[in-house]
Amino acid sequence: MKSVVFTWPDGKQGALTTSWDDGTIHDRRLVSILNRYGIKGTWNLCSSLLGQDKNQTGWMDIVNAEEVSQLYAGHEVACHTVHHMDLTYIAEDVIRSELITDRQRLEGIVKAPVKGLAYPFGSVDKRVRDIVQNCGIVYARGVNETHAFQHPEDFLDWSPTCHFDNNYRELWEGFLNPLWDGKLLFLMGHSFEFEPDHWDHIEDFCKLAGNHPQVWYATNMEMYEYISAWRMMSFSIDLSIAKNNSCREVWLRIENSLERIRPGEVREI
Repeated sequence: MKSVVFTWPDGKQGALTTSWDDGTIHDRRLVSILNRYGIKGTWNLCSSLLGQDKNQTGWMDIVNAEEVSQLYAGHEVACHTVHHMDLTYIAEDVIRSELITDRQRLEGIVKAPVKGLAYPFGSVDKRVRDIVQNCGIVYARGVNETHAFQHPEDFLDWSPTCHFDNNYRELWEGFLNPLWDGKLLFLMGHSFEFEPDHWDHIEDFCKLAGNHPQVWYATNMEMYEYISAWRMMSFSIDLSIAKNNSCREVWLRIENSLERIRPGEVREI
């Protein structure tokens, strides 16, 4: 029987996604760095904080709602709740309001569905997870680090590979060596952490990691959609026929042959 192996779009073996919380004005500089090296990010925003300065937040200046669409163009905007509240400590109706209102406000800004989430403080339990799912969120990121390069078992409790830190060179070397089909590096962080004198770290990482010919760069949502499409694939018992049940193309490696299965397509492989 032939082997049928998951691979990223265009047969790329590895994938890199990043996730950045809170929407502080330092995102402006970070977005420009990621763009320079072809790396994508998901930006998790609290709609009630947009446009507020540190005198209002008691913390830091936040990007303006008017700049969100242009600033994060080519990336993804996701929820971080309205008020950045620990969802495990509040009533169920308040959780729903925090999630649905944040979704609605952000969708009004970016003119697209917003169905991703980063849990504030990384806090989640079964009650919160169930409500998140019922509010139409399809993936939600926590903060527990896996230090691994695997796909998530549960997209509503999605743990990153790690928080961005000074060991980025070792991390990237570990990701590349060896680089096998389906390998996923998921970095999270906050743009303000590079202030005032650590911007060279993220710039150096992006030089290392960007524009690699065997790496697919995608947002958290794009990762969710592609992996979900792959998991929905149907195969005959002898793996000679494949059906793509999703609305996006899926790539697979059969022995040494690379195959692309288009949306809805059923064919021999």
